[in-house]
Amino acid sequence: MNFSGPNTSIASKTRRLALCALCALAFPLGATAQSTFPNRPVKITVGFAPGGTTDIMTRQLAAGLQERWGHPVVTENKPGAASSLATQSVARAAPDGYSLLLTTDTATVVLPFLRKELPYDPLTDLQPLATIGSIPLILVAGPGFKGKAFDDLVRQAKKAPNTISYASNGIGAGLHIAMERMQRAADIALTHVPYKGNAQALPDLLAGRVAVMWDTVPTSLPLIREGKIVPLAIGSLDRSPQLPDVPTMKELGYPGFESTIWMGIVGPAGIPAPIVKKISDDLEHVVNNPAFKDKLVRQGFEVRYGGTAEFARRLKTEYASNQALFAQLNIPKE
Repeated sequence: MNFSGPNTSIASKTRRLALCALCALAFPLGATAQSTFPNRPVKITVGFAPGGTTDIMTRQLAAGLQERWGHPVVTENKPGAASSLATQSVARAAPDGYSLLLTTDTATVVLPFLRKELPYDPLTDLQPLATIGSIPLILVAGPGFKGKAFDDLVRQAKKAPNTISYASNGIGAGLHIAMERMQRAADIALTHVPYKGNAQALPDLLAGRVAVMWDTVPTSLPLIREGKIVPLAIGSLDRSPQLPDVPTMKELGYPGFESTIWMGIVGPAGIPAPIVKKISDDLEHVVNNPAFKDKLVRQGFEVRYGGTAEFARRLKTEYASNQALFAQLNIPKE
């Protein structure tokens, strides 16, 4: 039985025309979303208190984006629970690009292995937008260490394992993980003395109660310049312009070793692709601005843009790497 005929043909043509009309509308939608974003204030949340290194970076970035977008870009500080509160709030926000988060490796590739229950999945609940730079870590020694170079530390630690103490900002925190990776790379064993944060650890380093620690360059820089602590090695892949005489771990014979706190911008999963591209492209413009770079580099930051795809790869790679490391450390989840 043949159902073809004039009426069927007309209906078929009508459906095709309707489909074409929808397609024609769909293509400009992406361009429209990209060209009109933003048309109201954008909020960047940071999971730490005002005045810290991540807060400094966030505010500089917000100022650059505000100038480019012509709309307010406000910074919201939401400290607590090692930045997981801030991360959760953005992960649950509307995926429209107006709620962003300046995140670090702590919230995305460390906390999942320290918390029994995390109110978000960093690989599925967040949209990577761009990395914007890092805070290099530096290995420093106080008066409790009898040596002036990294080789002195290795030699003494091999001669008498677990007799040299080191401070960190807490079990499983960034400075602890940096030291664990360093001990494995150098095949040495030190004694861990965990603190609640840098503010508690540094006084004991300065007093000689602990010998060494990894710290951030912006925090250590004034103390190094005052001669109160001695830099042994820097964790970035390149030497710091602020400390050109301090060797990298790579130069000391540990290729591939990197110890930094990277920073990136993410949003809730589900942001439309054109808006993802718009935000990423504008972040690239701000981060590569010489004035923006110079201001932050002088404070000890490393400033380098990394796009959306690169950021997503980094999250997956470091997540897997830390999963293996934390399994070895056998740190109980809280």
